[in-house]
Amino acid sequence: MGLGPTSRPIQSSFPARFTAWACQPSLSVVPEAKPAARLSLVDTYACMKIGAAERQSVVTAQALNASGDGGLVLPVGGGERRSLYGAAILNGVRSHAIDFDDYEIPGSTHVSAPLFSALLALSQPQTLSLSDVCDAWIVGFEAIVWIGTALGYGHYEKGWHSTATLGPIGVAAACARALQLGPEQMAHAMAIATSSSAGMKAQFGSDAKALHVGLAAESGLRAAVMAQAGATGNTDLWDATQGLQELYGTPSSPGFQTMLEQMREGEALQQFPVVRKFWPSCSYTHRIIACAQVLADAVPEASAIERITLRQPEPFHRVSGFGTPTTSNEARFSSVYCAVVALLEGQVVPEDFLIERFARPERQRLCRRVDLDLYPLPSVPPDQLLALTPERMTVRLLDGRLITHETALLPGSAAKPMTEHDVLNKVEKCGGSRTALSRLLSAPEGSRLEEFGLFAA
Repeated sequence: MGLGPTSRPIQSSFPARFTAWACQPSLSVVPEAKPAARLSLVDTYACMKIGAAERQSVVTAQALNASGDGGLVLPVGGGERRSLYGAAILNGVRSHAIDFDDYEIPGSTHVSAPLFSALLALSQPQTLSLSDVCDAWIVGFEAIVWIGTALGYGHYEKGWHSTATLGPIGVAAACARALQLGPEQMAHAMAIATSSSAGMKAQFGSDAKALHVGLAAESGLRAAVMAQAGATGNTDLWDATQGLQELYGTPSSPGFQTMLEQMREGEALQQFPVVRKFWPSCSYTHRIIACAQVLADAVPEASAIERITLRQPEPFHRVSGFGTPTTSNEARFSSVYCAVVALLEGQVVPEDFLIERFARPERQRLCRRVDLDLYPLPSVPPDQLLALTPERMTVRLLDGRLITHETALLPGSAAKPMTEHDVLNKVEKCGGSRTALSRLLSAPEGSRLEEFGLFAA
């Protein structure tokens, strides 16, 4: 007896509209979408490359070995061949190991890390072209952004790590596109992936945060493969009773019907551009780092500082709230520590999160001289939050001077973007080939990823 259809037709207008667009033979997108996809691929590759040697990545590889994982798929950043799912999870952990990867605003997710982690694994057995991978990334990005818009910032503020909840769904959509599934199968892949939507912000500061990305990549990819084989899910679960909106949203969530009124398929990258990182730390430390850089020249040495005051929104600081760090993970999630480093050095680099750096007595002492001035968030849509929540750093010097700087601009965002030159510099600093990745940015759409050394050790 053959396997026949066992599911109801798609009813919800969200999956029907989304998959009709996402499964077009030629994806209709705004002009900036495909260049953005390539730049995010290069940026994410850099993060995987430098993240390969981090302890989260090493532990994950050891765990895969212990489970007998092996196969034909090369992970990005070197190492032995893995199974399809093993490569996806290892890519994911590597991509987020030092929190250097990009993110988007409406869903508050690290969007490219899980998407490219799965797609770069899938690209090898499926022989996907550069264009195939980038189009799939755009589909995954759109899925995450529009679902994130429906749930609103309250989903993240409530305590969910959105990368781990929305990430699997976006990965499922992206991989369904890469596997050339039809609208119904893509809708089922996305629905199946919601069964893996889990992960709490309480894990921040531990290895589990990077593991969330690997698990999102693996589970979303698996959901797409299951749907390809004929597995089904409830495609009406998005705004159904006891569905995604009810369980993962809050009273302030706009909801799917409101979101659909503003959803413009293929235009998400124009409305909500990717934010790429200049520094390998929590994004909620970045405006404070920018303030500290402005003030750094006015501070002769650490001993000249009496007190430092940081003014931030309380929910933002809650994410980056480790004070004087005791581990590398805590240091990345400490606005206090990142402010001190940027004030003393004028810059923050990956080495600043090694124990020999964050344990320096001078830095530890100065961290204990930081005061906090926290304030509540206004009730506005996520894409308006930054403009209405400026952050400020004030330094009181022993000679009586008071120096201060305030900014609402987020480094790496559309207001202050990383250029192609900045991203290629990042590749070089992370151990990748600037020349090869520069070629990728302008290569023909049909190019194979192997041409750019993405899977080289």
